[in-house]
Amino acid sequence: GCQSCHTIPGVTRADATVGPPLNDWADRATIAGLYSNTPENLIGWIQNPQEMAPGSIMPDTGVPEPVARDMSAYLYTLRTNPLRAPWW
Repeated sequence: GCQSCHTIPGVTRADATVGPPLNDWADRATIAGLYSNTPENLIGWIQNPQEMAPGSIMPDTGVPEPVARDMSAYLYTLRTNPLRAPWW
């Protein structure tokens, strides 16, 4: 359901504008402006955003950890320069 709120490169019909676009995800310094953009924080955010930032527009998704890890891995492929290594 991520495409309901986000524009996601490589995902058909994922062009919503409720949440931020997810292009160049790997180049971002923070998650929700609160947490360092690390795989551990992203997995936690995908699974439990309301625990990490109560009242955030991002709803709890109920995504199991293995799926959140896969989603995180995909998002870290989204960078301005795909040949550049991740900063973390």
